[in-house]
Amino acid sequence: MSDLTRKEVIIILATAQNARLAGVDLSGLDLRGLNFAGADLIRANLSGANLANAYMRHAQLEEADLRNAVLDGANLKEANLKGSQIAGASLNTTNLADANLSGVQLDAVQRSQARGLTS
Repeated sequence: MSDLTRKEVIIILATAQNARLAGVDLSGLDLRGLNFAGADLIRANLSGANLANAYMRHAQLEEADLRNAVLDGANLKEANLKGSQIAGASLNTTNLADANLSGVQLDAVQRSQARGLTS
C-alpha cells in the first residue's frame, strides 16, 4: 500500500527542488509524466508504479525497488540506479544515457529501443 497518493506526490514535487522521497512506498501509483528531476528516491518502493514519460534526470534511485514498474519513455539520463531492483520492469524507449547502472540486473526487463544500455 502506497504511503502517498498521486496528488500528494505532485504537491511535494511542485514545492521542493530535489524532492526528498527516500524510502517512501509509492508502489502501484500512476506517476506518468511527473517531474522527478534530482529527486531523492533512495530505497523508495516504486514496484508496479507507472512512470511512463516521467522526467527523472539526475534522480537518486540507489537501491530503489522498480520491479514491474513501467518506465517506457522516461528520461533517466544521469540518474543513479546503483543496486536498484528492476526485474520485470518495462524500459521501452527509456533514456538511460550516462545513468549509473552498477549492480543492476538488466536481464528480465523489456527494453526495446532503450538508450544508454550497453548490454
